[in-house]
Amino acid sequence: MTRILKKFICLALGVTAAYNASGFSMWGPIESWQTQDLDYVERYLPCLPLPNLTVLEVQGPGAYNNFNVELGGTKNMGEGSRLNTPIITYAYDTTFLTYFGAQGVAAIDSAFTLLNGLPKASSAKLTEFITEGNQQVNYSAQAMRMLDLKSTVMWLMMEHMGLIGETHTYDLRERVTEPGGVACAFDYVVLQRNFDPVTYSPSQYVNGRLLTYQIADLCTSGVQVGDASEQAAQVGSPPLSCVATREALEVGGYYLRITRDDMGGLRYLYRHDRYVNEGFDTNTTIGTSGGTWNPISLTATNVGGVFSALVGGVEKITFVKTPYDSLLGTGFTPITNHYTIPWVTNGVLRSLSVTRTVTVPDIIFTAGDLTFPGPDNYQQTLARISPTGTPAGFITYGEAPMPGAVNTTATEVTPAVITPELVVTLNNSGQVYYNEGTKFVTQGSIVDLGFIWGSFNGSTNAPIPFPTGTSIEEIEAQVLSAGPETEIGIYNPLASSTNATTAGTSGATP
Repeated sequence: MTRILKKFICLALGVTAAYNASGFSMWGPIESWQTQDLDYVERYLPCLPLPNLTVLEVQGPGAYNNFNVELGGTKNMGEGSRLNTPIITYAYDTTFLTYFGAQGVAAIDSAFTLLNGLPKASSAKLTEFITEGNQQVNYSAQAMRMLDLKSTVMWLMMEHMGLIGETHTYDLRERVTEPGGVACAFDYVVLQRNFDPVTYSPSQYVNGRLLTYQIADLCTSGVQVGDASEQAAQVGSPPLSCVATREALEVGGYYLRITRDDMGGLRYLYRHDRYVNEGFDTNTTIGTSGGTWNPISLTATNVGGVFSALVGGVEKITFVKTPYDSLLGTGFTPITNHYTIPWVTNGVLRSLSVTRTVTVPDIIFTAGDLTFPGPDNYQQTLARISPTGTPAGFITYGEAPMPGAVNTTATEVTPAVITPELVVTLNNSGQVYYNEGTKFVTQGSIVDLGFIWGSFNGSTNAPIPFPTGTSIEEIEAQVLSAGPETEIGIYNPLASSTNATTAGTSGATP
């Protein structure tokens, strides 16, 4: 669970889990009780610091960006969100092509090729997917602080398809001040939001690892936020494993494929026999069994489509690259897709005919400067918004009073549909050095060194740095100019007497 304090490393404790122990977490629109003091939306608390130590550097994107801003909240079984169109188009605009070039396109295309190769949900065999060793490390890329473009997009698409990762195995439901008014004394209620992909029961395991939690609270530091922070139970076990877990990707790390529990979550969400009352976006028309086409429209009181139906999953999402020129505005020809999905009406299973016309690519990759002042948030990796500029797009009817509930405040959550449209802006600021105060003000005494984008794997080929035209020699020179690793201080937001500590372990994999 990652938020403002981004320089902490996860603590691992515990026992070995059985191979068949599994779990996945889902997300959707934020609910009324998922407030910031319980660490939702703009999240604060990462994995806990190791005991008796100050701060260790996290070799991962969470150390350098505001991934702490989440687009929604975790969901209970039966409430998860999904896409309900099987074909998603994507494209690159001029800003992306200028910065990342053809090699950047190839890196992201390879991520979509891997996702397009996944089986249909109902036919997926989880035993064919790995639980260990999915993330490999290219040590040359790690030394140059490269973040793999392909692997980042793999995570992003897991989120776009409805998964949120194992850092939400446990979540706070209540944080209540204890009687007596003692400062920073709270009682906590913790929920499990991780589910076995076979039994659908709550699970404490992800990819065979047992996860526990420890409640962390920033009240004594003046911030009213608490969180149930996940920890791997087995000492030495990697705490994070799923591609859907945004904090899992290390600098220098790259994914081979998605893991067993990533696929388990997709299998649950997209199988044809998971029937959910869903709406459709405004680009869609519906053909009922009588052959009449019913156009979708919006009303002032309903953010989703007026037409809704009890429909099954689309089984598989296929990503299709399309040409696009946002600079001239003339490079996209509308695309019309026809498909059918299972539909239950009056207790009878039928097929619903759907036609969706795309006038702009669903997913557009752009590049922009996402560097901000401040030690906690100075180099954001990416930003993702809907085309309307809102943090997330959903077709949903939201929360409603629970029918027949004795408690009149009880609500039920209607599963939402994730809108296909997404604008992804990748940071093009390049290498960032962070200095502070009067002591750490030279290039040789920087407090922290940011990431750069790269494309790499386990081959003997040298990593490809971005922007286009950047050479490995240039990147190596930038890293070496910061001085020996033992001279690089690491920012400590909790330290009272100093804002940096010497980090002899900089560059080591946690």
